Amino acid sequence: MGKIQKSILEGYTVLDLSSLIAGPYCASLLGDLGAEVIKVELSNGGDGLRHLGRKVKNESILFLAVNRNKKSITLALNSEEGRDILDRLILRADVLIENFRPDVRKRYGLDYERVCEVKPDIVYVSITAFGEDGPYRLKPGTDHVFQGLSGIMSVSGEPDQGPVRVGVPIADLTASLYNSYAVMSALLHREKTGEGQLICVNLLDAAMSLQMTHITEYFLTGQEAVTCGNDSPFAYPVGVFKTINSYIAISAFSDKFWKNFCSALDLEILITDNRFDTGSRRFENRDLLRPLIAEKLCSKNTEMWLKILEQEDVPCGPVHSYDTLFKDPQIENNRLVTRLPHSVLGEVKNVGNPVRFSETPMVEHSAAPVLGEHTDQIFIGLGFSKMEIKELRKKKII
Repeated sequence: MGKIQKSILEGYTVLDLSSLIAGPYCASLLGDLGAEVIKVELSNGGDGLRHLGRKVKNESILFLAVNRNKKSITLALNSEEGRDILDRLILRADVLIENFRPDVRKRYGLDYERVCEVKPDIVYVSITAFGEDGPYRLKPGTDHVFQGLSGIMSVSGEPDQGPVRVGVPIADLTASLYNSYAVMSALLHREKTGEGQLICVNLLDAAMSLQMTHITEYFLTGQEAVTCGNDSPFAYPVGVFKTINSYIAISAFSDKFWKNFCSALDLEILITDNRFDTGSRRFENRDLLRPLIAEKLCSKNTEMWLKILEQEDVPCGPVHSYDTLFKDPQIENNRLVTRLPHSVLGEVKNVGNPVRFSETPMVEHSAAPVLGEHTDQIFIGLGFSKMEIKELRKKKII
């Protein structure tokens, strides 16, 4: 009987040469699946995310958020000796993730063709801002830029308010998810054929892909999407409503839920009102319907409305802040928050992986590493002696 595999990617090695969010979070997701993830950082300061945002004991909160389950080494990729060491790492790797600009990638000798000479069956992930070619290929970009360029800002926010950014780095995180799914698909292909391959994902395309509902409507009607704020662009009453003490999210999008909603609010008379008796009429006449609903909802607090609406089987929920979110009984029940050991901070709370496997549970064993934390460990594994490692440090290769 063979060894029982404890996690899906146990025995696989991922080289993470990426920085900021899209690449690093993809590598962390693969680490959750049991892969050994070696984060290769430039020896002159490491991942740029280490220097952004707020810090705790000199450790970047942003970096901690997207780099769990990794080993960090530093390496001078602008030196021939550093690139030779990287080749030794590539030789033992299954996956390489990078997000260098195409010209920088070539300068470091990290273009796909050259990496394949070292490891022909490598699964190589190239993450770019705007694409591998085209007029913007060498332009820098950030999540703000992608949200604006992709159209996401044009459909976010209140009417007549102007463009609004989504409150999280949505383009980066979406690219991470696409890349992790692509890596798993490419590894499966390699298991079947023995062939590695190049995976290309750019953040502009990732941001555009999130808008398939709005963009499909535009293609079919030729009409620009309008901003709806907290309301749905497709149905009403679906949105965020004020109560006596806070806000409540309600989604009475179907005829069934509309009738239940009217019953909960003692507004049964609206069920047969020909202005609101179909989904399309409710949506078209939402400006007439909104004050009728608002008047009712302002008569009780959110907690009371949640009980009433849940009894009537109406989709609803509180609008949490982070202070209240982690006191919610369902959030507590789902146990998504993990506590991971960290060499400087002792312990770091992190949002864990939401996927649950019955036979191969996720591996969440360490918080994001400090810069170069595992350099000696990895280099000894590559066959370097302690004296050789000391000499590499002296020469600033690591």
